[in-house]
Amino acid sequence: MKKTALALLVCCLLALCRTSPAEMSGPQREVDLDLTLMSGTVVYAQVSNMLYDAQPYLGKILRISGVYSPYEDRERGVVYHSCVIADATACCAQGLEFVWAGQHAWPGDYPEEGTGCVVTGRLEAYDEDGDTYLHLVDAQVVWEAAP
Repeated sequence: MKKTALALLVCCLLALCRTSPAEMSGPQREVDLDLTLMSGTVVYAQVSNMLYDAQPYLGKILRISGVYSPYEDRERGVVYHSCVIADATACCAQGLEFVWAGQHAWPGDYPEEGTGCVVTGRLEAYDEDGDTYLHLVDAQVVWEAAP
């Protein structure tokens, strides 16, 4: 009985971590880790782990779901775009920066802050002013209604 329950749990976890192209809407793209299928608490923990130890995730295609949050650094003339994910109790949040594939001008091509989004992109690290940051590059973004 224990082996059957364990096998079922492993199968469920594997199903949550892989999404076939047939299950996706929009352009077809293989996904290595689909966080949209996980609970808020699990997603929060997973993203925290990525930020703590990014190496196993670099180069992987991730899909996340959350709310859009831009940050404009006027001193540098740069706008950072993020998908923010709250945990199940909405007391804490983690965000992943993304770079939307194609030519998009800010603010005109972007929705209002707080708009729901599903972002699929390749996780990469980059250095800025001596610090290392993570972002999803070549990202496909599906905008949803604001929560």
